[in-house]
Amino acid sequence: MTVIRILFVLAALCALAPAATSADALHLRLGLVKYGTAAWEVDSIRRHHFDGGNGIVIDGVELANPAAGEVALMAGGVDAIMTDWLWVARQRLAGQPLTFVPHNAILGDLVVPADSPVRTLADLDGKRLGVAGGPIDKSWLLLRAYSRKSLGWDLAQRAVPVYGAPPLLSQELEAGRIDALLTYWPFAARLGLRGYRSLFALSDVIAGLGLDNPVPMLGFAISELWISGHPGGLQAFLAAIGQADAVMASSDEEWRQLGPLTAAENDAVLSALRDRFRHGLVPTWTPAGLSQTATLLALMAETGGNDLTGGARTIPAGTFWTGDRP
Repeated sequence: MTVIRILFVLAALCALAPAATSADALHLRLGLVKYGTAAWEVDSIRRHHFDGGNGIVIDGVELANPAAGEVALMAGGVDAIMTDWLWVARQRLAGQPLTFVPHNAILGDLVVPADSPVRTLADLDGKRLGVAGGPIDKSWLLLRAYSRKSLGWDLAQRAVPVYGAPPLLSQELEAGRIDALLTYWPFAARLGLRGYRSLFALSDVIAGLGLDNPVPMLGFAISELWISGHPGGLQAFLAAIGQADAVMASSDEEWRQLGPLTAAENDAVLSALRDRFRHGLVPTWTPAGLSQTATLLALMAETGGNDLTGGARTIPAGTFWTGDRP
């Protein structure tokens, strides 16, 4: 069954649920980064009243950046944020009552200029390689693990990594001051429209590491204290998200409405963001997927060490939400 069909089934089932009154509604404080995908989904939820229809009120809390969301969640300033499961695993190991609901498998690309002589991973030997994020960014660790498997050497040792923020590194690539760029998907999509060439999608790297199913790296980290104190609240939130995703997966008009929230410079960029978002949706979560995340953790722990995992070599119990889904 395709992603879109699964999402439509979910939306139809959720639509049958009776709407709750505002007095009965649950409140979830969700941290939202400006122009982030969660903000797109919440906007869709509100315009279509999927929140009230599922008996939940989503109170958006504006965040300066994803790191601020992690701080806010730990301090109790929000009940949920979008992040990756590696961060939640580290917090679980430290005893924090957080759990993770997988949501999408969208990752970035390794990008080079169209006329670059770099054609294979081996060609990056000695080249200046921009890396969005930092030394323990998950995409960088995956690419390093793949280079060790496919080439027998570590890119971190043979290339010249240049770490920085995605917008700055895009400028560095365009100015010719770096030879290649490993960047997040919205920036890769924009560079692709400017004629830059994708050498590898991170989804291809994951497949090259022997994992044949989509692995959802991103999702919602949610306070277990909120979940236990709001029976049915998580299911209501996920139902609203599922309905919004169903609309976003099928309606181009929906994306025209979302355009200002995406910061898309033109219709071509908006279409590229729309297509990448749709491709990354993960509507189901299975035990097979969980076993693959354990494999990924082991691979990345070999390169990132304790700075990445907090000392974990296996995924701590409770990292992934295993309760009822809507």
